[in-house]
Amino acid sequence: MNVNSTAANVAAKVAAPEREKKNNIKKLTVTGFKFAVSVFLIYYVLNKTNLSQIWASVKGANPWLLLLSFSLHAVGYYASVYRWKILLAAQNMKLSVNYLLQSYAVAMYFNNILPGTIGGDVVRAYDTWREGFSKSKSVTVVLVERFLGLLGLLVFAVIAIFVATDFAAKIPNLKYWILGIFIAMVLLTAFMFINQKIISKIGKLFEMPGLKLFWKLGKKFADAFKEFRGKNGALFWAVVLSLILQINVIVHYWLISKALGMDIQIIKFLFVVPIALFIMMVPVSINAIGLRENLFVFFLVPYGATVAQCIAFSWVAYGMILLLGILGGIVLSFRKQGKKPQDFIDTLEKENSMATSENKNQGVQEKEILDTQQALFDEKKSKAQKYQELFLGESGLWKMIKYELIITLCSWMPGALGLLLRSKLYPLILSSVGRNVAFGVNVAIRHPGKIRIGDNVVIDDNCVLDAKGEGNTGLTIGNGVFIGKNTILTCHDGNIVLEDNVNIGFNCVISSLSNIVLRKNILLASFVYLVGGDHTADRTDIPVLIQGRTSKGIEVGEGTWLGAHVSILDGSVVGRDCIIGANAVVNGEIPEFSIAVGAPARVLRDRREKGS
Repeated sequence: MNVNSTAANVAAKVAAPEREKKNNIKKLTVTGFKFAVSVFLIYYVLNKTNLSQIWASVKGANPWLLLLSFSLHAVGYYASVYRWKILLAAQNMKLSVNYLLQSYAVAMYFNNILPGTIGGDVVRAYDTWREGFSKSKSVTVVLVERFLGLLGLLVFAVIAIFVATDFAAKIPNLKYWILGIFIAMVLLTAFMFINQKIISKIGKLFEMPGLKLFWKLGKKFADAFKEFRGKNGALFWAVVLSLILQINVIVHYWLISKALGMDIQIIKFLFVVPIALFIMMVPVSINAIGLRENLFVFFLVPYGATVAQCIAFSWVAYGMILLLGILGGIVLSFRKQGKKPQDFIDTLEKENSMATSENKNQGVQEKEILDTQQALFDEKKSKAQKYQELFLGESGLWKMIKYELIITLCSWMPGALGLLLRSKLYPLILSSVGRNVAFGVNVAIRHPGKIRIGDNVVIDDNCVLDAKGEGNTGLTIGNGVFIGKNTILTCHDGNIVLEDNVNIGFNCVISSLSNIVLRKNILLASFVYLVGGDHTADRTDIPVLIQGRTSKGIEVGEGTWLGAHVSILDGSVVGRDCIIGANAVVNGEIPEFSIAVGAPARVLRDRREKGS
């Protein structure tokens, strides 16, 4: 046992309660401050009118216009959900509209009824994760969706400050803040489409003191969006829906004003709503209570509204949001209970901690050997438990019976009938399966709940799809993938991602202890071997077999061709559109468009050079 490691673990455990105590004090202080701000702002605005006047405004409201205004939330819900669905689909994460609608409703409940550490965005990312998708991608998609929503809001806010100059002048320097944030967001968006080499060159311009911090923050944020490079269509429609959503919100608020008898043109709300919503995003009060009322008094009174009408306007609008939150709570009460959102937060923090540790140790991640033999002969567990852990990855008698019946019935069956049965029955045990997926004879499936397959995929005879591991995402197969006979894809607590149109020849092996990613349109000839892990061999007093494992992962770039019997060793990165000659052994980085041969592989030339 490593003494230093043990001491560090003990120290961490001792420090954890103290750190948690400090975090709790900090959260309590922040919440107390927000509460005090809300109370002060409500007290301040109510001094300008009285409750009887506010109630009179609410009581005299047109119920049909209020109902119409509330119904626009349904339009907004569907637009938001479709925006989310488009971004998820761009990452091969397919979920039904109905499921996403329910998730959005529950998110509203957490946002507005139970404000706390678990917000609506966390709930939505959690809902994606609990369907078997990657935690990091789940978070990234929600982050991108929120980013594009804010971008849509800022588009209207920028229009407002330049068209309604008298309106924007009400708050000093507001236009500079809005314009500055808008430009920053546009630049961050542009990073998604810029080559990494260009980004590195730009970064050198920010080496001077005072700018380096901004560059690091911007770069870190832009890196979160790298998964959407090349997904221009999805991003375009997401932006379009964001703009539609903002128009929907503006009409929603205008209808509330009409219901309350406020004679203000809708064009005024084109300016008022985006700027007010932008300011309400500043987290100085609880759910913008107090801030909301004062903002609408500040902006709408000059257009002829009374203070009482403005406060009634604020409370009616917020009341509709609370009602939606209550509906979300009802949806939550009927949902199946499984993993909790806090589990998602805890595991995500754990992954982030592991990622930080990886960076400090140059990407090396220590892992224990997945000891299948020990699991098989563990006397503390029943045979059924051991079988479920090794093959199903989850417990439950019905799940085991279903798995056994389906595999026993059709895994061996030859001919068209076998293909038909497998195409219809295998989706019942796998996490997700697209259209037109063909499974060959005797395909071994382990931990099926962590296997996701896209459309138009062929998995030939005698392949192994093994997503085994604890806490891993498992195996993701994109659209149009072909996997040749006798190929083994195995996750030893790691993840394997095959993007669209990957073509794998016969008798290949892909083994991952951390992450192996094959980008789009990659061709693997027969007997290719990718091993995303290595053995530790520092000690001579014990066998290598029990010294543990390390893993840095492997990435192969888009459009690359790996020849027969090529081996890609752990930690290697092969650039896009490379050709790796037969029998080559890659151990390191191969630049894009390279032709490389030999053991170890060496670059002969760049395919883009003349005469190549």
